[in-house]
Amino acid sequence: MRTCSLILVLAAAAAGSLHAQSSRAPKPDARRLTLGTDSLDVFVVRQGRPLRTGAIVDRLDTVRVGGELLLRRVYRRTDAALGNGVDTLVDRFPDLTPHSVRSASDGGGTETLAWRAGRMTGAVERSGSSTRTIDTTAAASTFSRSSVDLVLRASPLAVGYEVAVPAYSARQGAATIAARVAASETLPGFGPAWRVEADYAGMPVTFWIDAGSRRVVRQLIRVAPGTELLYVAARRGGEGR
Repeated sequence: MRTCSLILVLAAAAAGSLHAQSSRAPKPDARRLTLGTDSLDVFVVRQGRPLRTGAIVDRLDTVRVGGELLLRRVYRRTDAALGNGVDTLVDRFPDLTPHSVRSASDGGGTETLAWRAGRMTGAVERSGSSTRTIDTTAAASTFSRSSVDLVLRASPLAVGYEVAVPAYSARQGAATIAARVAASETLPGFGPAWRVEADYAGMPVTFWIDAGSRRVVRQLIRVAPGTELLYVAARRGGEGR
């Protein structure tokens, strides 16, 4: 009887562990997102002193290719500290499974990546170095690392909600991005927002995600002790009222 009871206890513990893992699986729905164009100012913050260095224009829309509905994101950065770059990110609508990435930046070269029939193919090109090609199998549960913030924004957010996002980047490889909704806060000039604390493979990132539109109204990236990147969104009509 004691052996039987021990087996039942171990089985229950294993089932609980599996449930905890599955409950952290991403469940994004892009229909929660607001399409359109967002503008964000970029600041480099050193020892608590912010210096504006540039801006980001982030556009979301949907396109239909070969009968398939896709979410297309064009992310354009003009910045004296980070350099200039344009990323075109395409994910399937509404579950945000990856479709393609094309990224080009000053000094960073280009990255292309496509997901088709369970495979990832692409290349990373940098000036002065050889091209690295990619052709490998792709796990069905993996998202594009460039779209992890969209996965978070499209998730069923609530205080205490946790998620672990398996992600891949041609430049950075595979990683799991863990995130948790730490609080609901209202920033000056904006409405209620979810404060989401994320760990990008050892780099802490905090998002403030508007509870209604799911826009990122503020983002803080701790790149090194005493140095942070701060993105602050421009207000839209009616926000903060």
